[in-house]
Parts: sequence; C-alpha cells; structure tokens
Amino acid sequence: MIAADNTYTNGVALPPGDSPELILVPATPAEKIEALKLNSIAWKGRLDTETYIARENHLHSQQLVKDDLTSWILVDRSEPEGERTILSSCETYKKKAWLAHNGRVEDVSTHGIGSVYCRPQFRGKGYAKRMMEELSKKVDTWNMESESRKKALFSILYSDIGKNFYAQFGWKPFLSSHFALPPVAEEHNVSNGVEATMPQVKTLTAEDVRTRVCNKQILAKERESLRLASMKTPTPKIAIAPDYNHLRWHWAREEFFVKSLFPGREAPTAKGAGDDAAGVHCAWNRNFGSVPEENTLYILRWVYEEPTSPEETKQTIQAMAAILRRAQREAHEWDMSTVEFWNPTPLLQQAVAMVDPNVELVHRQKDSIASLRWNGAESGFGETVEWCLNEKYAWC
Repeated sequence: MIAADNTYTNGVALPPGDSPELILVPATPAEKIEALKLNSIAWKGRLDTETYIARENHLHSQQLVKDDLTSWILVDRSEPEGERTILSSCETYKKKAWLAHNGRVEDVSTHGIGSVYCRPQFRGKGYAKRMMEELSKKVDTWNMESESRKKALFSILYSDIGKNFYAQFGWKPFLSSHFALPPVAEEHNVSNGVEATMPQVKTLTAEDVRTRVCNKQILAKERESLRLASMKTPTPKIAIAPDYNHLRWHWAREEFFVKSLFPGREAPTAKGAGDDAAGVHCAWNRNFGSVPEENTLYILRWVYEEPTSPEETKQTIQAMAAILRRAQREAHEWDMSTVEFWNPTPLLQQAVAMVDPNVELVHRQKDSIASLRWNGAESGFGETVEWCLNEKYAWC
C-alpha cells in the first residue's frame, strides 16, 4: 500500500495524526494478518514471520481470549476496506475481574490491551497517540452489551516504553517490581547451609496446578480476602480473576516455542512447584526471548495462606525458598537466564533473602509497567483504586 515513507500508493501524502479523517476500526481477517506481519519485526524473536503468525493465531484460539479478542487498526476513512493502510494497530482482550468495595465483591469485566504497534517509518506522525485517544473512547463499552455494567470500570496494559506515554491517556503506572534470580545447577549446594533447612517440594503438572493454585476453593478464598480488605479502607480493590485459563494461555505460548525451536524435545510438563504441608504453591512458565540471554522462567502466580504464628511464618518462608530453588533448577534445565516473579510480598522477600541474599528488588522503569485506567469515579467509587494480585499471570 505504501510507495514511500510519506505517501500512499496513489502519491497522496499520509495524513497527520490529528486528521479528522483517521478512524479506529476492528481489523478484517486479512487486515489482522497484515498487522501481524508488520509487528513481527518487533516481536517474532527467533521465529520466522510465518511461524510467528501461526503462534499468534494459536494464542488467539485459547479459551482465555478466543471469543473476546479484537484486533484494532487506525486507518484513513477515505480508503476502501480491503485497501486500507494500517497506520497503527493494537489488540484488546475482554477479561474477567473482581471489584471489592464496602465489604462485597462483584464480578466485573475489563479489557487488557496489548500489541500496540506503529511501523518504524510511520513513527513521529502521531499515529500511536491518535490510536490510544480513539481507543480510550471505545474500549470501556466495547463488547459490554451482555454485562450487568455496560461500561468497564477499568482497563489494563503493560507498557514497554516507560511510564509516561500511556499515562497521558489515563493508563497510569502501578507497582512494577520483581526479583531476578540466577539459574542453579542440580548439584549446586548453598555454602552457608541454608539449603539443608529447606523442605522437599513437589513438582507440579498442569493438573496439579489446576487443583492447587486455581481451584474453586482457592479462588473463593482470594475473593474473601479482597472482601475483608475492602472493609478496612474505603479505596476499592480490583483484581484480574486468577483463573486456570490465564495459566493455560501462558503455557500455550511456551509450548508453541518449544515445538518450534526444539522440535526433538518434549514439551515441558513441570508447570510449577509446591509444598502441600505448608500450603505454598506456584505456577510458572518459560519465556523464550529473541536471544538466549533473554530467556526467563516467570513465576506467574503464588498461592499461600497468611501465617498466624511465628512457627507458621517460618514454615511458609522455608517452603517459598525451597520452591524458588526448584524454579532455579528448572531454569537451568531449560537454559533460562533468570527466574523472575513480580511484586513480591514481604514473606517472599524473606524467602529470596534465604536463597540469595545478594539479589536486590528491581523497580522497573521501562519494561512491563503495569498500567491501569480507572473509570470508577463516575460510578461513585472514588478517584483511586488498589490493584491487588498484580502478578505476571495477568500480563497481556
């Protein structure tokens, strides 16, 4: 469609980002593929373009998003469908969420925003800015016809370009911290003897994770914790529902990479680790970067009950430390550069100190900045909101 960086094929100059002729519309199936071809430059990593498109189509078919994903494109309204030039693009995913306020928890729907992209030769013209402005007008009511609330109270995204760009459209940065632990070989032993105090932990299969990390009872406990927290302060609390479909989406991504990059290797069956006696469990996935140095084992979700005594506290921390050590060994087996988990609680920080006292908490300033746009004030919920369960599982 483009003859040069600044013109359409017919020689007409590309419009400025503030042109009234620009509109944001859902992409046709063909335009969706074209948008993937364009953004593959940034995100295909070690995959070729065809395999990258196959991966995205595979992810789009997962239960989490298959019925509620929209590919958006910014285009010139004067161009006919089928011949439109994609000036900028993104995706939105409808998600299940919880809202806790005044001692009650409400099931709500929200949207996650991802794959925000503008091809390099079009940058600087204001297209990404215009797209986000238009999206902010549409996303809150998009696909909300069947919901009890016809307008979403919030939406989320994860910025890889710092904290300022999306904030100007209302997606404000929230806590974005993590620990990054190195991989550890199986034969490794801690010289200070700490490893001897760690309990034996169980490696979890996908089914184990389903029953120990996100079964109905656990989700009910999480909801109850939110409800109790909402009775203590007037600030409403929100969380992306930490259901099994979120984990399956991450695993589908991981397993596609393994099949594509390591055709002779079986897909990983270790999906997490846990200590049944202590009631501490986690789910993880392996993320394969553009180069091996970017490979990361992410702990997607932690589940444990808050201890009520010094002895329970000690047991919980030791279980967490043992699980982290198991994750480090899994990272070594799969050539991961680090083990990371987001926004650690004080108990998890103590567990990290047991495993590696030299590792420092990282506060991200550019990549994967958890950002949330809150509309609750107009519904009487106030100007501020607390984002709970802000862990990697919710990333989109």
